Amino acid sequence: MPTSRGWTLVAAGVLLLACGLALGYREIVMLGATALLFVAGAVGLVGRVRAPQVERRIPNTRVQAGEDLAVRLRIRPAHRSGRTPHALRDRVRSTAGTQYVDVSSREAERGRGVDSLDYRLHTDRRGVRTLGPVLALRTDPLGLVRSQRDCGDSQRVWIHPPWRVLTAMPVGQQADPTGVLDGTRIGNLSFDGLREYVPGDEVRHIHWRSSARYDRLMVKEYVDTAHTRLTVLLDDRGDGGADPTSGLDEAASAAACVVGTAVRGAWSCELTLVSGDSRDSSAGVTPMLDLLAEAEPVANADMSRALWRLRNRPDGDTVVLVSAVVTPEDGQRFAQLVDRYPTLVLACVGAAAERAPSPPGVTVVSAATARELATVWNAARWSR
Repeated sequence: MPTSRGWTLVAAGVLLLACGLALGYREIVMLGATALLFVAGAVGLVGRVRAPQVERRIPNTRVQAGEDLAVRLRIRPAHRSGRTPHALRDRVRSTAGTQYVDVSSREAERGRGVDSLDYRLHTDRRGVRTLGPVLALRTDPLGLVRSQRDCGDSQRVWIHPPWRVLTAMPVGQQADPTGVLDGTRIGNLSFDGLREYVPGDEVRHIHWRSSARYDRLMVKEYVDTAHTRLTVLLDDRGDGGADPTSGLDEAASAAACVVGTAVRGAWSCELTLVSGDSRDSSAGVTPMLDLLAEAEPVANADMSRALWRLRNRPDGDTVVLVSAVVTPEDGQRFAQLVDRYPTLVLACVGAAAERAPSPPGVTVVSAATARELATVWNAARWSR
């Protein structure tokens, strides 16, 4: 297809050709015809680009913001008609738009292909990136016509918010069973149900009567009733400031510090967004960090509904509300959960730190950035 420059030349050529014919000026007719011939010649020179075979390999699809993402592309020349591409560009798509990374090489330009092309993509902020497909391009020297084809597949990568382990955590009615953080009491196991045996289960937990009944091995599953149950509520409302994405980035980083520390301390933890999505610690911290990377400002997210969901759940120990757009009304409604959760923590970050409410029964921790919030958090005197 012609580029914008090519279309401009086509329009100029048609206009000159029409004016020359209408006015009877041979010179203008020749000038317009020359312009059209240039575009036609560029089309013949560029032709149809031949897309190579591209295989993408990303050793680690999850990195923290600020780290480099290593990408390897294995490129082989395709056995099909067409002409060799002049450039290969890898697409990087996100909610902020699409950018292109030039991954061309002399070998690829010559059509011989290469075993691999490596590049590193710098990640400046959290989010989800979709890499690919690779764009094969071929243009003429004047930039009048461009031929392009997609090659290879695409792959998603998660850029987790930066976080660090906290040195202290709030404790509700039940202490930390591992003693890693606050509290040292050992947990108690209680029967929770039956499930099918999988390799690695304790043989002493096999329930033989049920196994005979279902004709397959069934094991008894236990839960630790002394585990501190922590819920982290991330405020992802998008109507609280001029740049809601920046505020959510800081809030997500602060929430990552809390859930990461909780999982490291073997706490039962759940991360939920005001907009409704949630993940728990049953599969480790990675799914929760993925949710923090995926979180985007939601204009119609309802804080009242989110708090109502927490109220109508089984009693827990601790709720941490992390927000960059919290209001005094939100703080008052959050404080009403004290009859269901003995420990309530309000973590205000960013612009919300300047006007952080102080509702009764709620421990308030505030700072301008997530890094500063972690320092203030570690200095707080949490109950044991």
